[in-house]
Amino acid sequence: MRFAGYEFEHVCDIEPLRDKGGVCVRFMPQDRYQNARDLPLNRYGAGPFCRFRIPTRFHVSGVYVLTIDDELRYVGECANLSARFNAGYGNISPKNCFKGGQETNCRLNNLVYAAALAGQHISLWFFQTANYKSVEAALRSSLNPAWNRV
Repeated sequence: MRFAGYEFEHVCDIEPLRDKGGVCVRFMPQDRYQNARDLPLNRYGAGPFCRFRIPTRFHVSGVYVLTIDDELRYVGECANLSARFNAGYGNISPKNCFKGGQETNCRLNNLVYAAALAGQHISLWFFQTANYKSVEAALRSSLNPAWNRV
């Protein structure tokens, strides 16, 4: 798929974990965090969340795009795509739900969860580049994706 002159490779469809009835499984990892410092939840830490994985063969840097029903929703950059999704977005750490944690991980996972519940088709696309920071900035600026504005 082409976005603003860059050709993106389809990585996979994002398929959150589902129960035997086909319903997206809801996760609330913040309940497992031993909050000794009594930190408040971050803006997106209340969830709910889902779990998902992408193929592990993408240990490369670049820019990724999430589409919902073939419509661009989010542009991001990473040094390692598989790690970004499998240890970040797709598996929310309990600590990340609280102040000082990864708000973006929580926000994106919750948006994926909501899209999956709504029966929408979620796809991940990737453009490999060492200049991922500048390419991502240019794409965000020119495309203004909805989930980057939340």
